[in-house]
Amino acid sequence: MTSIVELSELMKKYTQEFSDTVSRKDYDAAISLALMVLEKLVAIARNEVLGVIIDPTVRSLADNYISGYEKTLSYTKGVLEGLKYVSPLYAYGEKEQLVQLLASSVSELFSFIMGALIVVASLSPPTHEERFGVV
Repeated sequence: MTSIVELSELMKKYTQEFSDTVSRKDYDAAISLALMVLEKLVAIARNEVLGVIIDPTVRSLADNYISGYEKTLSYTKGVLEGLKYVSPLYAYGEKEQLVQLLASSVSELFSFIMGALIVVASLSPPTHEERFGVV
């Protein structure tokens, strides 16, 4: 299971790199970075959060929530593919919008996962490797 510390470090690194690329207006690099992180977060949400939810109703709600981010990934990849065939002036504005979409998606999914991992950690008995009950 991904630890809260690992997830926190991933987000610190992402936030710094993402901020740097956006400040340089290097939207291609920002989109690539955000896609990579969002894909990791979706995998964590699917494999580690959804996997521990027992209640079928809650599991279904969480599954629908995660599916929204999978659709965001597909949408972004589709737009990027389409932008290969349009004017660079038009593509720039679209990439700027994708950066905003991905930034909010990464932030939202990170918060969802972090909250879920904290709840899971609080319900699990601590082991020798888990200080203070934190996974």
